[in-house]
Amino acid sequence: MALLSKIIARGLQSYWRLTRGATLAAQACLLDATNRVGLVKSGSDGGWLLPRTTVHRGEALEQALRCFFRDAHGIELDIGLDPFWVYDEGSARAGGWVGLFIIRDWRTVPTSAGPDLTFFDLTDLPPGLDARDAARICQAAEGRAPFEVC
Repeated sequence: MALLSKIIARGLQSYWRLTRGATLAAQACLLDATNRVGLVKSGSDGGWLLPRTTVHRGEALEQALRCFFRDAHGIELDIGLDPFWVYDEGSARAGGWVGLFIIRDWRTVPTSAGPDLTFFDLTDLPPGLDARDAARICQAAEGRAPFEVC
């Protein structure tokens, strides 16, 4: 019986691995006119993160980001969004890829969304900021792509 259980378990694991898809998210380094970066408070640990949203099936990275900022933060992104970098989240979320955008051109629009986006000066980032997000903010502010970092 134990052998049959192991065979069934292996079969189900293999099926699960084949049928689950990779996750895709869109993330933004949103900079205002005074070069401050917009961050959101993490609900799980209270730390700070770059704003991000999940990309749904059939949706483009740019489209997901535009809808997210308009609906969640009352921010309309101007035309011409180009991904800065696409990276693998690694062991943090298996199968997860993130498209990072640097956004400097945007405006606020009337909305019922809560003001949970807080702007911080690049020289005074908050404690509790994820180290990987801090590195991405520095790279974006300096205009360096991640492959240019020594």
